[in-house]
Parts: sequence; C-alpha cells; structure tokens
Amino acid sequence: MSAASDAQTIRCRAAICWAPNQAITVEEVEVDPPKAGEVRIKVLANGICHTDLHLYTGHTTGSEVKYEYPCILGHEATGIVESVGDGVTSVAVGDHVMSLFNGQCRECIYCKNPNTNLCLKRSFDEPRMSDGTARFRFNGKPVYHFLGISSLSEYTVISEIQVAKIDPKSRMDRACIFSCGFTTGYGSAVNVAKINSGSAVAVWGMGAVGLAAVYGACKAGANIIIGVDTNDSKITIAKQIGCTHFVNPLKCEEDGKSTVDVIKQITNGLGLDFALECVGHIKPIEDAIESIAPWGTVVAVGVYPGNKNLEISPNTFLTGKKLTGALFGGYKSRDCIPLLVDEYNRGEIDVEPFFTGNIKLEEVDDAFQKLLKVKALRTVVLF
Repeated sequence: MSAASDAQTIRCRAAICWAPNQAITVEEVEVDPPKAGEVRIKVLANGICHTDLHLYTGHTTGSEVKYEYPCILGHEATGIVESVGDGVTSVAVGDHVMSLFNGQCRECIYCKNPNTNLCLKRSFDEPRMSDGTARFRFNGKPVYHFLGISSLSEYTVISEIQVAKIDPKSRMDRACIFSCGFTTGYGSAVNVAKINSGSAVAVWGMGAVGLAAVYGACKAGANIIIGVDTNDSKITIAKQIGCTHFVNPLKCEEDGKSTVDVIKQITNGLGLDFALECVGHIKPIEDAIESIAPWGTVVAVGVYPGNKNLEISPNTFLTGKKLTGALFGGYKSRDCIPLLVDEYNRGEIDVEPFFTGNIKLEEVDDAFQKLLKVKALRTVVLF
C-alpha cells in the first residue's frame, strides 16, 4: 500500500457490463493509480443494487442519467484504501472505507446549504473521472465508471469526496448496504418524508429500498404501513420488516377495484399521511398522489425512465398535498452515512433480513438475473 507517487497500475478481475441486456463477464482489467483528489480501494464486499440493474437492463435509456458502455457496475461497497492521490486528507492508506455514490466536498455552495445533499464538485452519475478519463482499461481500451464507484472490481478508483472512513470492526458484508439501498429507503422515510408517530403510510415496491422505507416508517412509529407490490411472494418479508397490510395491484384489478380504492378503505376513507414510491414507474406515482389525504406527502424515490412524464393538474396541490423527491435519503453523505453504520454496529439498526446471500465475483451475472426475476433482495459479492 502506498501514496500515489509510488503506486503502480494494478491488474485485477472486474465484472464488465458491455451493453444493455448482455451478460456481464469477468475479465482482467488494468486499474490506474489514483490521480489528485482520488483514492484507490481494494474492494472487500459489494452489494448488488437495483440501481445497477437499471443499467444492466437499459431502464435508464433516454433519461438524464449519464452512462457509457462498456462499464463496471457496482456502487455499494466497503473496502480498504490501497493508495491515495495528491491532496487527499480525509482518508489514508489502510483505512476501512465505504463508497458513497452521492459525493460531498463540504466546500461548494450546495454542500453548505442544509436544504440539499447535492454537491457541485462532481455529479453523482459521471461515467468518467473529473479529468474526463477512465481509470479502467481492457485490452488497452477504456472501461467506464458507474456512479463514480464501479466496485464490481477487485480494485477501483473513486473521488475522495465519494469515500468515507468507517470503523474497521464493522461487518463489511453488511455495512455495504448503507452505501445506497438501505440509506436511500430509510432516509426517504425518516429524513425526507419525516414520518411521525401514529401516521398512515404506504410504500410502493418491496425491494430492498422499499423495505428500508418500511423499516423507517416502523421506527418512526407509523400506525398503518401498507406495502404495495405486484408479487405476493413479498408478503412475508414485508410483514417481517413492519408492514401492517399488503396490497397487490394485480389482485385489486381482478376484484374490480383500484389500488387507490383499497388504500382508502384501509385508511377509513381518509387516505395516507405519507406515500413513498420506490419502484421507478409513473403509474405508482399517480396512485400515490390519489391515495394521500389532502395534507399528505408523496416522496418519489425510484429512478424513472426518461421517456415517461407525469401529467397532473397543479390544482391537485391546492389542499396542501405535496410531491417531493429524495436522493440518497436526503443525507449529506460523508457527514451522515458513517453514523448510520455506527448505529448498526451498536445494534440499533437491523439489516439482516435484507440479505439473500454472499457470492463470488464470477457469479455476478447470475445474481443480476435473480434480482431481475425477483428472487433476491441484497446479494453481496465477497472479494
């Protein structure tokens, strides 16, 4: 392990996504040393997140999200700092760290504004490093970055502002979920929606992010928590995490009812105080807006295709209804996320139900297929 001036190019294995709906293959790549403001990390664990799946399937095609193929996916990672570039001060060689796709430079006008967790120094979806080049090569040609992280590689290079030091005693194959999935859902419930005790809540999508939102609603003391999903196989885990009710939109149609009708019935006609859409489709957003009470709040958490737009009359919001969005649970990343890991380490947060199992790097394409077929929540690649 060394400073950048001593660091050499590393040859290691990485999982390359060549194009939408093409099998990911594990290849030997070259990983350059970190440049100024960058950190090279030996990856220990990486969670397979649904956001990775969006690029794997082409769901983000036409959207504002930036991407280039071929690329190395992965953004939920823990690891050890192998080398650092010039000017890096917040982490050092040998530190145990986590990746944070949403960076925090702590210096720009956005980072100093308490009303946003965005950062002007680097967009969270940049497919190249800040100098416009990639740090990965395969057969002499560049392989691009995903969300600035690309942690489905034995080694990766990340901007310092997307890396945070964590307690080395943390369980690395569990702490990685705080790099995206759990934090996004949980924070959207407790930090953005600000769910309060006794409230009625519905969450669309019982994947890892949606279940984390359910967990947050439960911790906040919500009285009614409705899980909405088209897959009845999610009922057990939804109830285990904290749902008091489960609604399957397909079953509603079979019964001649709408999802909105059933939710209104559950809430005695009043509607929801809070609704969180964690799927990434327009119809659930529309249903959520119809399902909330006149004072209710809808939080859009999913990643939506760029060719779909929401059409709604502004008059909908005259009664006090609110529609807002949430990126990374609204948290300032480097300041807040390590504190969530500390809560987990103290036993105050339980993420164990979110994990399906651990796999090796060469099994990563199978893991994506299982996620696509709704046969997994969070699978972790161990390096």
